[in-house]
Amino acid sequence: MPEPVHPQLGRVPHGGPGAQPFGGLDFSVNTNPLGPNPALLRAVLEADHAHYPDPHYHAPRESLARWHGTEAACVVPAAGASELLHRLARAYLRPGDAVLSVLAPFGEFARAAQLQGGRLEVARPEGAASAVRPGVRLVYLGHPHNPTGHHLGPDGLEALHLACREADALLILDLAYAPFVGLPCPPASDHLVLLHSPGKAHGLVGARPAYALASPPVAAALHNLAPAWAVPAGTAALLEALPEAQTFLHATLPQVAGYAAELVRNLARTFEVGHHGTPYLTVQVADAAGVSARLLSQGVRVRDCASYGLPGTLRVSARLPDENARLVRVLEELHV
Repeated sequence: MPEPVHPQLGRVPHGGPGAQPFGGLDFSVNTNPLGPNPALLRAVLEADHAHYPDPHYHAPRESLARWHGTEAACVVPAAGASELLHRLARAYLRPGDAVLSVLAPFGEFARAAQLQGGRLEVARPEGAASAVRPGVRLVYLGHPHNPTGHHLGPDGLEALHLACREADALLILDLAYAPFVGLPCPPASDHLVLLHSPGKAHGLVGARPAYALASPPVAAALHNLAPAWAVPAGTAALLEALPEAQTFLHATLPQVAGYAAELVRNLARTFEVGHHGTPYLTVQVADAAGVSARLLSQGVRVRDCASYGLPGTLRVSARLPDENARLVRVLEELHV
């Protein structure tokens, strides 16, 4: 039997349900608690699930291209941003290539780089541009970062982009949570790929909608690595309908911001809390893994951030006010 060419790596820990059913309160997933967006859910349900979708996805690509003021050749739909990150690693990394992440990377990006034999390095935001050098192939920036919520200002982002152009590196800007904090979407370029995960803000993470905006050569490289019908019909229909379904965000995101701000105030009475306007926030505890397990035993799921190199940090994503109040109460009762 031939040996596999990639190393055997364990799955990356994520929030959300595991192998066992969970019927409690889940604060571990960063998504809009007021979702799902009814218009997008309707698009999923009314899609033609009896036939294969268009393998080239012309309709969603053209719809998204008009919305972003670009051309369809620059749009790459996918079933989740994780899939796009794996395609990017396969397209641009060779064994031994340097990969840079600004702060701890999203676990799927780190795993994708490892599978290709890349050497992952982590840079601080204040020194990110200077850390880009010839030989770095990919640079990853969560904008805003998960789990800290940190994001670069316009000058810092432009400096990082310029450094990538000079080093001939590809900057991957992960905008999964940008809608929650109103970050603008810069135009894609030869050295910049924008990853969009609208399921987070629209409360439809289970549908796995995602797309990349990139220059035509980069988009072509990503299309080349996609199998036929990589996006299910319902997800393709969601992406096609997305530009006309933004009213939901205008109505709900201010409410979600208010829920998160109230949760921060209540937790800060007892704990050290980190928050930068995102729906998720960090809570400092002595033993995040232990506290997470004790919370789970009481029907409350949170995200232990050990996989980000933060063993004393929990990440929680705001839910509805009465649910947030229960989280505060249970955490305070644990005296962690």
